Amino acid sequence: MKSTMGRKGHRGAASAVLLVGGGAIAAAIWINGDHGVAVAVAVSYVILAALATIWSRGSGDLSAVLRAGGDERQRGLDRDSTAMMGIAMVLVAIIGGVVKTALDGDPGEYGIMCLVGGLAYGVSFAAFRRR
Repeated sequence: MKSTMGRKGHRGAASAVLLVGGGAIAAAIWINGDHGVAVAVAVSYVILAALATIWSRGSGDLSAVLRAGGDERQRGLDRDSTAMMGIAMVLVAIIGGVVKTALDGDPGEYGIMCLVGGLAYGVSFAAFRRR
């Protein structure tokens, strides 16, 4: 039996996330009735997953992160990039909430994103502080 482990990590980690997430998105689009777009999205995610698998076999920093492995420096790059992504998403949620509230008096889904983000931050801060 051949191992899926490669250079400190699982080669299929990123591909699995892409396939599961893409499958869920494609299924939602299919349920909504736009079958052609759903098939196109599914095919796109399969291609992205294949590319991630190929790329994860390499030796660079991104390859190590795609394998969910890597050394301390590479994991730090991943953590810092994830933090910057979170900051960008929070800014979009806050700006979207302000604009939507100005337009119709209700922050809607942007308010939910702000609430979830704030709760996640508070819970994780408390949990990491106890470590």
